[in-house]
Amino acid sequence: MKSAVLFPPLMTLKSGNFLDLYQAFPQVREKFKESSAILGYDLAERFFSEDIAVINQGDIARPSIVTISTALHDMLKETFGSPAYYVGPSLGQMTAIHCSGALSFEDTIRMVKGMCDLEEKDERNKGYGVFFFYNIDCSIMEKNMQIVRESGGYAEPCMYACSNQMIVNGDFDSLDKLAEMAMSQGGLGVTIPFGPPGHCSLLTDVQSKFAEQFMPTISPLRPEPPLISNVDGSAITDGDGVSDEIIGQYVVTVQWYEVLKSLKSKGVEKLFVLGPGQFISKSLQFTDIPFEVETLVTMEEIRGKFPHYVKGQV
Repeated sequence: MKSAVLFPPLMTLKSGNFLDLYQAFPQVREKFKESSAILGYDLAERFFSEDIAVINQGDIARPSIVTISTALHDMLKETFGSPAYYVGPSLGQMTAIHCSGALSFEDTIRMVKGMCDLEEKDERNKGYGVFFFYNIDCSIMEKNMQIVRESGGYAEPCMYACSNQMIVNGDFDSLDKLAEMAMSQGGLGVTIPFGPPGHCSLLTDVQSKFAEQFMPTISPLRPEPPLISNVDGSAITDGDGVSDEIIGQYVVTVQWYEVLKSLKSKGVEKLFVLGPGQFISKSLQFTDIPFEVETLVTMEEIRGKFPHYVKGQV
């Protein structure tokens, strides 16, 4: 059966999230030590802080999610056999790039941190937020966004999750207006706390600086297995394609629904959902594309793959 491995995007975090994975698995703890050495600060200490503002800082949350996802991938890779493709929405694609062999772990962590630093310095994207809209057809949301823009507001899609789920960037007044419109149409819109704008024109300057300052420091290799592009759903089979994906998805809406359709068209029947958070697994419950899905997200699911090993190591 042809399969693909999916990695999680950035998510809103609470104190204690994924601490069970860190405490249970020495591989996760070792990977955090590796990340800390690359970053120059104790990532685990900050990520497992009680201060949710600290936990959700870009330079803490993003490297930590990549670190946990990578550790679990390395622990569980025998479970996947020989997947046909690797992919993940947004941040998940950075993890997929590393796990496919296209980029070293050190370069991946440096890349994620570099992205955070440039975004934090950029003033253009300040004062904007992100909402998640669901139970409303994306074509209706597109019309709603056009109405908001025509009235002087700003609204731009961040991700098409499936046919009736969309993540939207916007100024807060526009997002509130969109939420009111969606509710009147049978949908719901909820804010994503700590959610920075992503995959939109607000990041044009950041994209340019990242391409100039960071990309010359890395040399992506051929991904094995191939990746599926967040930008257009095509297969990425060489290092140049990886570079184009890293730069391109900065200002282009993540086409996650198109990614799923692309996987299906390429004969993929089973998806392994790997890493912390429930976004992908919950989103797949609402898609109209049939897949067999195996989630490796919770402690119980992960522990179940090697109970004897865990018992001896915890």
